Amino acid sequence: MPDDKIPLWILIATILGSALGWLVGGGPSWILYLPWALSVFIYGVPHGASDHVIWASFDQSPVTGRFFRAICGYLLVMGVYGILWWMAPVLAAGLFVGITIWHWGSADAYRSFSRAAVPLMGAGWFGASIARGLTPIMAPLVFYPEVVAKVIGGWSSAIDPVGLASWIPEWPVMLVVVLVFQACWLGAMTMIGAPLQTEVVETVIVTTLLLFVHPILSVGIYFTFWHAWYHDKRLSAWYGSRNAFLESRSKRHDQLLIMGITVAGLISVFALFPGGRPAFAFYLIAISILTMPHMIVVWKMDQFESRQAGQIAA
Repeated sequence: MPDDKIPLWILIATILGSALGWLVGGGPSWILYLPWALSVFIYGVPHGASDHVIWASFDQSPVTGRFFRAICGYLLVMGVYGILWWMAPVLAAGLFVGITIWHWGSADAYRSFSRAAVPLMGAGWFGASIARGLTPIMAPLVFYPEVVAKVIGGWSSAIDPVGLASWIPEWPVMLVVVLVFQACWLGAMTMIGAPLQTEVVETVIVTTLLLFVHPILSVGIYFTFWHAWYHDKRLSAWYGSRNAFLESRSKRHDQLLIMGITVAGLISVFALFPGGRPAFAFYLIAISILTMPHMIVVWKMDQFESRQAGQIAA
């Protein structure tokens, strides 16, 4: 099996396994949270654990200064967003949804635009990124609006899950909206000359997963074994090919170091965390705080590749 197709088969296996579980009357609830538990150690948390090195690689100052500025910047962004969760949780929750749409969508758009050898950062890139990023947010709302609203409601007592669910249109309307966004994505892929058969297959499987599989499981699989898996492969290409600073480093070593600190921090906060909020809700908030600076690093990566492509074309 080609290495690049592994995530696709994981998604297919999840869809089939979920269908089988539905036929036999369901399975244990812990299975829903399995990909999220695995994400702590496999692809999820690790895929952003070398961000400090990537950030520092854009700097041309001495190595010590690079790391100091990168780590300080990373911690500052995390700290500000963490304070926002404490002081204005509803605003922080809305921001989390927004950055997820952009970050996940632009990651998928990066792969597709790269396959078509089309430069990033243009209007088509932005539009396609948003269309793709809305899929894992909106598709679960078609058949599981109450589940999604309950998960979001767990982020703060200021969010009423019942009231939130009441704002979600009926499933036929939501289904049409989701399918329209898929058509927009495939239309954009046709315009840029991406391999249409590959795009159709991936779009159908991703959309099927997010529409019909329980959202806690489907989004966990998408995050861990699609989004994070492909970003980790992108990191592998960056290490050893960008500059001497990265060539002298080991991606796995960098990831293990920060991942160990992150996991220790998560465990410590879990131990001190007051009751009343689901542990899963807390984990998603922690992921959101980690995602904010990670999104900035990926944005810088996209900008760098866009500039490089422009220089080559010139």
